[in-house]
Amino acid sequence: MYSKINYTLVGLFVFLFTTAMFAFGFWLSKYGFDKNYERYLLYFNDPVDGLSPDSTVKLRGVPVGKVAEIGIDPTNVERIRVLIRLNPGTPITKGMYATLKLQGITGLSYIEIEGGKQGAPLLKASAGQLPVIPTRPSLIQQLGEEAPQLLKKVQKASDSLTKIFSEHNARRLSEILDNTAIATRKALEVEKQIVALSHDLNTTLKRFDKKTEILSLQIGNVTRTLNEKLPPLMDHLDAAGANVADLAHGLDQRMKRGEYDLRKMIRPIQIDIKELSYSYQELAADLKDLSRHPSSILFGAGNPPKGPGE
Repeated sequence: MYSKINYTLVGLFVFLFTTAMFAFGFWLSKYGFDKNYERYLLYFNDPVDGLSPDSTVKLRGVPVGKVAEIGIDPTNVERIRVLIRLNPGTPITKGMYATLKLQGITGLSYIEIEGGKQGAPLLKASAGQLPVIPTRPSLIQQLGEEAPQLLKKVQKASDSLTKIFSEHNARRLSEILDNTAIATRKALEVEKQIVALSHDLNTTLKRFDKKTEILSLQIGNVTRTLNEKLPPLMDHLDAAGANVADLAHGLDQRMKRGEYDLRKMIRPIQIDIKELSYSYQELAADLKDLSRHPSSILFGAGNPPKGPGE
């Protein structure tokens, strides 16, 4: 014979046991393991959108803890007080700071701890207080703060562009472009003329080179001819001049001695002989210059050298 079972008592026992287990688990997760975490306080002057309890805390990109509490600072309503829990042994040194960063495109945020140097002392708190990690505005917050100034600059630039591309300036720009096109066409025409002139000049220079070569050959021929013909001619002229001079001198002496009764008749001849002697001397001098400078036949005699003080 089976004993009678009270299902009401069994159900009540199961309910109470389950509730107690849940309560113990909550207490254990909330307070039972807190003694192993290191707590730090953060104070933000800007909104902490996307941040919530259990949000991740990272140190140089490495997860090192969670957000424990978020609330308004009781001592300053303009600040947000955030309590974080970090894994034991996490090295938080002086010089480190915390910023709020977005986690992908989900809209959620996390806390990033950066800065600090090797060998810096650990961050410690005063007696009875939690250590406070300094905070800095995030990149988004900085952009939000600078956005009004940036918009002003963009508006100013837009106004400047509007003035630059006004109807009046557009007409002037169109005129400048037209003048530039005209100047370019004229420059091309001038370039063509310069090319043609250069071609003609090259042709003329080639012809001049040929003429100069021919002229040089002719001058060489004349010079050789003069060098061959002038010395014998000079010798004959010198001999004739000497004979004429001797004749004139002899006649002059005899007339002085009165050897000729026809002195008066011969005197004009004597004068002509003297003039002939002078002409010969001039001719001899010209032939000597020609012998020294044969090219003077073609190009003429050069300017006589200047005397002292000229």
